[in-house]
Amino acid sequence: MGRYVPWRAAAVSTPKISDPDIVRRSAIIAIFALALVACDRKPLPKAGDLRAEVEALVPKVEASAGLKFKTPPNVATQSRAEVQKFLLDQFAKPAVRRDLDYKIGVWKRLGVVPDTADVIGLLTRLLTEQVVGFYDPKRKTLFVVEGRNGVERETVIRHELTHALQDQYVNLDSIQNIQNDDDRVEAAQAVFEGHATVMMIGNASRTIAWDKARESIRDARASNPVFGSAPSFIAEGLLFPYLGGAEFVRTAMGDGISSAQLLAELPSSTSQVLHREKWGAKGNAAEVVRFTAASGATIRYENSFGEFETRLLLAELLGDVARGAAAARGHDGDRYAVLAFPSGDGLALVTAWDTPLDAEEFAETAASAMAKRYGSTVVSTKGQREIIASGRRVTVRTEKVGTRDITVLEDVPDGVRSPVVTAAAVTLTPR
Repeated sequence: MGRYVPWRAAAVSTPKISDPDIVRRSAIIAIFALALVACDRKPLPKAGDLRAEVEALVPKVEASAGLKFKTPPNVATQSRAEVQKFLLDQFAKPAVRRDLDYKIGVWKRLGVVPDTADVIGLLTRLLTEQVVGFYDPKRKTLFVVEGRNGVERETVIRHELTHALQDQYVNLDSIQNIQNDDDRVEAAQAVFEGHATVMMIGNASRTIAWDKARESIRDARASNPVFGSAPSFIAEGLLFPYLGGAEFVRTAMGDGISSAQLLAELPSSTSQVLHREKWGAKGNAAEVVRFTAASGATIRYENSFGEFETRLLLAELLGDVARGAAAARGHDGDRYAVLAFPSGDGLALVTAWDTPLDAEEFAETAASAMAKRYGSTVVSTKGQREIIASGRRVTVRTEKVGTRDITVLEDVPDGVRSPVVTAAAVTLTPR
């Protein structure tokens, strides 16, 4: 994964391409490779001779991307055991596991992942069963598993070659790290992975080929035993940088936007990926939301959802994709926090909106979703919506921060004094 634009690199702040990204990509690209076997592609000659395959693919990737390799890419083969060990070692790093454990806890608190789901086990199986190859920016090397040939192998090489090409323009391992802002990281990754996926398919202008590939990828998810067993929320989240990112990149390139421009002007939020008219338009960068919690509450972890994950949360809880998408539109930045109280855990979510109507629509929809999650009903009282069930109390309300409209959702143990987050404790800063 990466970013290149030599004449503007120093002026651009982007997420670090970290070890967890290698972990995720290695599993998901294998699904793509298997899916694309059904598309109109043929294996390269000399399958199994990695250097020959790479040399044959380099000019094709360069032609699709409109960029040249500065030096021939480094390539190597490893045994399946060696690749699996490397990936699992990255996955097991304490900082990676801590971040993932908190996220899994949030997903389970919101009810979009079952309490019994073994998310770590699922991701581990994806790694150990699906990996074909990966690009490691630390070693500047594209690795392919020994014994993997044909279209599956070609597809992975083409995708990872694109990341190797990006890495020759910007050192992926030294790019500034962005912590606790998944919305921004996911938006950048959508361009990185979307760009590599379009290059992998081979021609951004071939609408029929892209539609066929997208359909095959969806079919592959359903037919793959490991990926097919994943909760929909997780599966859709894993696919978004590839399918959503590829759609963003493909349409942009179809409108004459170059690879260099795409990578130089990264979207700062998933809203800009979902609504390309917002990308690059002045004033359309999402707000950075920050807040503090009231006395008696300790913030253990914080991050952002972004519009894509917000719509996915609502759609999953309500079982209504269209309603989830409609209620998330107008999203202008968010921040959620895992809270600790003497009586138990809690969650607070503050979201900024484009208009008062957007804020009100989200408040109504989110309250309905949380009522369904807890098997209860929504009661409107004192200017807010409230759900009480299972020893929990959920409140959803709209507020003003200056002239901006926000919603505050709190899910806390019943008996915790409300509000935990006040409008006075919220700050909004343009990106």
